[in-house]
Amino acid sequence: MSLSRDTLFIIKAPFEDRALEGTWFCTSCATMEGALLANPHWANRIDVRRSEFPRPRREIINLIGEGNQSMPVLVLAGGATPPADAKEFEGRYFLDEPKPITRYLAATYGGAGPHP
Repeated sequence: MSLSRDTLFIIKAPFEDRALEGTWFCTSCATMEGALLANPHWANRIDVRRSEFPRPRREIINLIGEGNQSMPVLVLAGGATPPADAKEFEGRYFLDEPKPITRYLAATYGGAGPHP
């Protein structure tokens, strides 16, 4: 499966966690939602997929493997030049932390990046 655009996976909020009582949101995914609000043009340049919380997360597993299904994760499009801090799974590159993701998006698509 080849991606034609960079694809950001974030957990749809709010969600229930069967292991814990209560309603939750993912703080790292909320950071990504904030970055998207600050840079609305990114949503026109990348695919943003808000996924359900429970595992297994098949769509992500099919792209970057079972061990890499945490969110947020930005899976780079086929042919994209990965930054030095990108991780790799079977020839596909991805970033899985908010700062590296937003640094890459700002450098690639313009806009505000994370404060150091």
